[in-house]
Amino acid sequence: MSNITVQNKESISVSVTQSGYNKSTVIKQPVKNSIDVSGLVKASADKSYVHSQGVSSNEWTISHNLGKRPSVVIVDSAEDVVYGEVRYIDDNTIRIKFTGGFSGKAYLN
Repeated sequence: MSNITVQNKESISVSVTQSGYNKSTVIKQPVKNSIDVSGLVKASADKSYVHSQGVSSNEWTISHNLGKRPSVVIVDSAEDVVYGEVRYIDDNTIRIKFTGGFSGKAYLN
């Protein structure tokens, strides 16, 4: 169960993420003591995965087992962001193609 307590006459905005979808609820009227938001979403941490590509390659296949199609940020060994073509094979595997081979990391969330 989750509770949010606010001061008298404050308005609140509640945003939650559940199963990869963002949901927002805005309460625009002043709130007097507390609100029980347990019905909005069960508390859970979002899953993430870091893939280390030690061998230089122009194609990376990553099995992340997150059960979703995550966002992807790729960096090379110098920590510079690199862009590639991300293809979702399924909810647990992605393939990324680059114009040239390199080693680095992929951050999936």
